[in-house]
Amino acid sequence: MNLIENSVLYDLINQPQKISSLKFDVISNILKTVKNILEQENLLLEFSFKEINEEVYVIGDIHGNLATLKRIIEIINHNNPKIVIFLGDIVDRGPKQFECLLIVLALKILYPLKYYLLRGNHETLEINKYYGFFQDFISRFDDHSKFSEILSIYNVLPICALINREVLCLHGGIPEDNDILKKLQGQKCKNFREIYNSNEQGIYQIMWNDPKSGLEGFSDNFRGPGIKFFGDDVFENFMRYNNLKYLIRAHECFPEGYRWFFNNRLLSIFSSANYLGSYTPNSASYAIIRNKEVVPKLLRL
Repeated sequence: MNLIENSVLYDLINQPQKISSLKFDVISNILKTVKNILEQENLLLEFSFKEINEEVYVIGDIHGNLATLKRIIEIINHNNPKIVIFLGDIVDRGPKQFECLLIVLALKILYPLKYYLLRGNHETLEINKYYGFFQDFISRFDDHSKFSEILSIYNVLPICALINREVLCLHGGIPEDNDILKKLQGQKCKNFREIYNSNEQGIYQIMWNDPKSGLEGFSDNFRGPGIKFFGDDVFENFMRYNNLKYLIRAHECFPEGYRWFFNNRLLSIFSSANYLGSYTPNSASYAIIRNKEVVPKLLRL
């Protein structure tokens, strides 16, 4: 049941500047409505399409880049893909973090069977405190306790999505546990905490791990304890074990906008243009899944 009128949500999407003046009770109703929707989804989303021309759009890190997000929505509205999957990291660092989050959540409420949002490594309290979203929130509402409603959304986000049984979408990378997909399959998002407690390393690595060309096996990652780089051999083993053809992930910013790894079977996208500023510019990108093939696209702003 929606706790907020659709007209209000359309208004926020079309006029993001209004978000800055929203009272928290309106925001709370948005968060509660989204939570009710997400709780019924699975931690491993699974989609199968019979029509060969049906498309899935996969969106990488947004990080508060409202200009990028608005352009992505324009493209989606024009091309009308079957579903849209955000790979997480909607907030932190960028100038319009709260606006981006509210817009994505509004889209989820309005079109719950079209828009999906996965959990990235920035959908946590610790990372939000370090990279800015928590401070942005507190400066708006001056109440630490209200942030618990944001966390309640994070704790019911899906972890990954499987398209036509062959294309896996996630935020970071493959974990050391080849059985992680089987452990997530059929598990509801409302049970995230219970599932996470028994599969902490696997889920954590899905959100944090990175591919690395020329590497064999797994190796320690500069990002922190428990986080790994993974090489071609273990990637191929994971893909073969799970009968997968492609993996689409986000999590890393490349100057060229996207990068293929491992014989063009792993595509890394990033959807926030000029993420590190004008002195180190980067293109924004997204991916299209069509007929079991993956096509990267650069975003023209």
